Amino acid sequence: MNRKQLDNDLEDYTAFLIKEIERYRDKTYIKNKEFSVVFFGGGTPTILKPHQLEKVLKALREVFPLNEKSYEFTFETTLHNLTKEKLEIMQRYGVNRLSVGVQTFSDRGRKLLNRTYSRDEVIRRLKELKEQFKGLVCIDIIYNYLEQSREEIMADVEAAKEVSPDSISFYSLMIHQGSKISKDLDSGEKRFDYALERDRELHDLFLEEMEKNGYSILEFTKISKGTDSYRYIKNVHNLKDLIPIGVGAGGRVQNIELFHLNRYITFYAKDSEKALKMKRLSCLVQYEYLSFKDLREIFGESFEKLNDTFEFLEREGYVIVDSKGLKFTKKGIFWGNNISALFVERYFDYN
Repeated sequence: MNRKQLDNDLEDYTAFLIKEIERYRDKTYIKNKEFSVVFFGGGTPTILKPHQLEKVLKALREVFPLNEKSYEFTFETTLHNLTKEKLEIMQRYGVNRLSVGVQTFSDRGRKLLNRTYSRDEVIRRLKELKEQFKGLVCIDIIYNYLEQSREEIMADVEAAKEVSPDSISFYSLMIHQGSKISKDLDSGEKRFDYALERDRELHDLFLEEMEKNGYSILEFTKISKGTDSYRYIKNVHNLKDLIPIGVGAGGRVQNIELFHLNRYITFYAKDSEKALKMKRLSCLVQYEYLSFKDLREIFGESFEKLNDTFEFLEREGYVIVDSKGLKFTKKGIFWGNNISALFVERYFDYN
């Protein structure tokens, strides 16, 4: 749901999406599959009007067979464009997981991040949403925004406890060029002195407090209270087939990756066996536990050369090593992507 497509009241883009879906109707591959995951995001699809939303969902359900016993159908949304009518349409067509862009409950933080509604209104709407929606309700939280205090992190923790979402994605603030914050920083109206240790301090505080309240690591940037397994990201990390639809969507079929740059141009790339192993390795290092069995499958005879790497990671406090693999500490979780890059480097060194 690329934001650049906001033209002509989205009627053109709705028609385009339906046409793209219909292209798959008679494909043998599609007709012989039962799909386990649908993820509608990459922007905010609930910006569509109710009749547009229904047309797209109807086409999706007619063309792509879902495993009715077990599927995950996610919609990304914000609170301000999710109406009761849209919610009813989504549920009618099988949507069973919502990812709500909250970012923070703090009134100061919400104003800074250009979010709609006050803290109390966000909490009220989320509680109402949980009553109306039969599926999972998940949220995101951004930490370490400008001048964020420990008290504001704790306030987010308390609000999250009160709302009790099925899972929470939490990310350090990323400032995108052209955003309001970016413009305010460029003009000197606001100032942000990023400090790595402060970032880690706030990360650890939020994670520790949420763990005390029954949440556990689902993936390095996500925690769950046990009801959400986020199968979409697991499928991505396992390099399973992913059919991309719409501008800006990317996916893969076996060892062919594809990305829709715009309505007319799609890039394709064929992964070599070595590239597939590298990507698989990078994806493995996104979870709290990394098994030696999985690493052996990728490194083969070179696995024994990793002992020095294991010792380094344990010595520096990133992991705890047992007989079957590595368990990441909070420090290791914070540095997860860097550790992932380290393993990829080792793979190239030894292969």
